[in-house]
Amino acid sequence: MHRRSSRASWLRALTLSSFAVGGLFVAAPVHAAETSEAPATIVNVSMQDGELTARIRWAAESKSLPGEVEVLSYDGTDKLTSGERVSPKPGEETEVKLSGAVQEPWETGWAQRLVVREAKGRELTSQPYDVSLACEDEKTCQLTAAPGISASREVLHVSNALQKTLGAIEKEMGTKQFDLVREVARREPSLYGEALSYAHGLIKIGPAEGCQCSWEASYSRTNSSGTSLGAAHNLYSRPLSQNKPSNARLTTQGSSRVTLTLHCTSLASILTEEFGIRQPGGLVKPVRMLQPVYSTCAGTCSGRFSHFGRITGKTTAQSTTPFPPPTIPNGSAMEQSKYHLGNGLSPLLNETRYAPTGDQEFDRGIAMHNMGSGSGYVQTSGEAFHAYNGNASTWQPYGRAQGNYAIAVQGVAVCPGGGLSPIGRAFDIQSTYTLPENEVDSMEKSVQDFFSIL
Repeated sequence: MHRRSSRASWLRALTLSSFAVGGLFVAAPVHAAETSEAPATIVNVSMQDGELTARIRWAAESKSLPGEVEVLSYDGTDKLTSGERVSPKPGEETEVKLSGAVQEPWETGWAQRLVVREAKGRELTSQPYDVSLACEDEKTCQLTAAPGISASREVLHVSNALQKTLGAIEKEMGTKQFDLVREVARREPSLYGEALSYAHGLIKIGPAEGCQCSWEASYSRTNSSGTSLGAAHNLYSRPLSQNKPSNARLTTQGSSRVTLTLHCTSLASILTEEFGIRQPGGLVKPVRMLQPVYSTCAGTCSGRFSHFGRITGKTTAQSTTPFPPPTIPNGSAMEQSKYHLGNGLSPLLNETRYAPTGDQEFDRGIAMHNMGSGSGYVQTSGEAFHAYNGNASTWQPYGRAQGNYAIAVQGVAVCPGGGLSPIGRAFDIQSTYTLPENEVDSMEKSVQDFFSIL
């Protein structure tokens, strides 16, 4: 396995001129030294019984885990709202409830954040989450939460499903005025609550009089393993007992997409309606929600987009050794990852690794500037296999496939009429294993560097 002799901070070394012609930069593949499973992975965020609930998976090796961690929630103003101390259990998942974590998101912001850190303060992992509403009828709703993406504060978050519905409505209505919430509810009743929170946020962030534009970020994640990690995964096929035969072939497919857009509307009026929001314990709090009536418009704003995508993957496998070695490896792994721009069928990055024996790794990044589309996405697939005969005198076979990704988009708009922050940013990062310090930049650092040189 090749190793880099020095810390080649390939992204930070880019100059502004590298982007000026709208071209691309592809980092040379790196084969990092020892990597390890991430100490903690937040595999889901939800609201259960009115309380924010996080599901956290801990690393299988106890040496990478502290004895105690803090799980903390922050609202849309980055104010600490709740916290719990947890003792990690290696290789297991823990469900953590954070009482009082979500407080009046209609005032503090619908985009919030969850953090897992050591007692000494070192952050182990974090996960943005979006708060919304789910309504049992037209006047009574409850708070919901789901994993989200990070974005600058002037960017309004919207799910992929709601964005598609809004697009269909606006195409049908043209320049006619319409009540956003009512039109969404008429077509997709299941999106009624989300439309309420989106409309409220649009008024808070978006346009005043005339044709004005606002930044919006939509996202989607799919994962056949049933987690909310999208294109990231960590498959580990191994015997669970030294004395029992076992075999397993674990597979997964995942995708993650981030889209940043300029949304231009002409506001006609603002309706206010009172809704009952259920609180923990069954209390119902009356809240006045804002709802716009608007029409779409061409706007005077024009925007261009810069993109960054990074994919890393690792396969490790061990077959029963050697006296004699098996004819067919009884431990193997495969990892494939692709990064696309917009709706392009041809990937800009495409890496595949197999590990019948030993370790195989890749780390690829690309940056593009001055593009008309604000969408980027990653697709991955992984497989891990082992077959064990139960003989404790032989080495136990295993297969492991791991994948990380980072997607970042920055939009720059020119609006002669003003009223819009000229820059909007959105990004999504998921890491199931850690890259070695002092050899390669972390996924988070590479995104920070990308934004810093634009």
